[in-house]
Amino acid sequence: MMQKQTKGSFFVTTATVRKWGNSLAVRIPQEISEIVNFADGIDIEMYVTENKEVLLRPAYPSADDQEALRKHFLLLRSKCKPGMESHEETVTEPMGDEII
Repeated sequence: MMQKQTKGSFFVTTATVRKWGNSLAVRIPQEISEIVNFADGIDIEMYVTENKEVLLRPAYPSADDQEALRKHFLLLRSKCKPGMESHEETVTEPMGDEII
């Protein structure tokens, strides 16, 4: 695996852009997917920087990353409209063979 350090990141390998229907696709090599914990079916966000570089990252932060989870929560909360009701938990007494 080839690695070259560049400004807070490192270059590992190359890939080829291919036509896929009306879109373009890039296959993410295994060594990259292992480094960034990408798996089949994961939702990702795509960003384009001012330098026209493409940044891919998981759409939802990992459960271990408390700072990213807080930022994600605040982003979701900022999208709420005035007057939206939040989900409220209702607690009732056990009614059957529930284990408490």
